Amino acid sequence: MPRLIVRRSLTYPVSLMLALLRKRMAEFDAGGGDTRLVLSRDEIAELMRVFLPDGTNETRLIDQVDATIAKVVDLGFLRRLKPVSAGMQDRGHFEVRRILKAFVDAQWLAEFDARLEAYRTTLSAAPAGTSAAADGRDEAGEEMPNA
Repeated sequence: MPRLIVRRSLTYPVSLMLALLRKRMAEFDAGGGDTRLVLSRDEIAELMRVFLPDGTNETRLIDQVDATIAKVVDLGFLRRLKPVSAGMQDRGHFEVRRILKAFVDAQWLAEFDARLEAYRTTLSAAPAGTSAAADGRDEAGEEMPNA
């Protein structure tokens, strides 16, 4: 039977961003109020900063977050909003699309949490300075997790 949707492997940063955005959407929905979740680029970067490797190069971190945001926009889970006024220095605001709820369900999050726990165990056992998950791949060289 042919597939209607293309199946793609997601990199660690993209998977992480989707999981964090889904969690943020669940918190937003629980709070009630507005129906659209809008986040700035800086808010998204702060969500991800905790989970990305520490480094001294802040510019490189921001570039990585921007590249990940661009990929998530391409996948259709974020929508770039136009700046409110042309004179302001707007770093970008994004609407989290509701389709994310259908893609990132409880089973997907459980699988992702299991992978993160496996990486955490691997990293705690690995010598300092080496990272099995630094490039978003597991020990077998596979990207994590599949979507």
